[in-house]
Amino acid sequence: MVYTTGELAKMCNVSVRTVQYYDQKGLLKPDSVENNRRYFSDKAKIRLEIINVLKEMDCSLKEIKVLLEEADSIKTLKFLLKQKEESLEIQLAKQQEKLKQIQNLNHVIGQKSEEPLSNVLKFNDISEGMIEMRHFRRNIMISAGFVGIVQYGSIAASIIKHDFKPIGITAPFLLAYAAGVSWIYYKNVSYVCPNCQHTFKPTFTQVMLANHTFKTRKFKCPNCGETHYCVEVLDNENLNELEQL
Repeated sequence: MVYTTGELAKMCNVSVRTVQYYDQKGLLKPDSVENNRRYFSDKAKIRLEIINVLKEMDCSLKEIKVLLEEADSIKTLKFLLKQKEESLEIQLAKQQEKLKQIQNLNHVIGQKSEEPLSNVLKFNDISEGMIEMRHFRRNIMISAGFVGIVQYGSIAASIIKHDFKPIGITAPFLLAYAAGVSWIYYKNVSYVCPNCQHTFKPTFTQVMLANHTFKTRKFKCPNCGETHYCVEVLDNENLNELEQL
């Protein structure tokens, strides 16, 4: 079949100007020209469909032209796609990191916070503290998992042997572990007020007695005086310096 520029554009879901542009760039050539009207064959239609697919893969017009003209184009396409895959993975990782940072910062800004915009100067360090906090929690949970194995192993041994000695032997270790982890957690963690973004460290007793979720604890902020669930962040010297500005 033979198609006019408009018919070809409509069949391939592109604009007439796009077909004309590809014609000018040498990507798409008419099979015949009559009275300044350009006519395209089924072969040109297939070529335009290929161009559309390659464009969706983020291939540039220059790359597409090379692929269309090369005899061994499928191997070249594989090489190009591999490069684009690696590039997109890098971009995706950056976007995911940026998204996580935005989510972190949104988490430390309360719904009714009216603090000055200058608080954004603290955001990078707060976000880093939240990211490091995730790693810190993960390490704590891994160690707790091993201790849990010891704990339940001693309980199982006591049940099987009908003897409380295994529990008695491990109890001091478990208590020492719990006390040690609690102190390490306290020494390494500070809290960010969602109202004023002030970073502070409560007393050990306050931390142990505070209502809490997995990532927050409820405190009265020493800076603004409001009570909120404050976000846990790993201690950061830069945060402390910013608080003194």
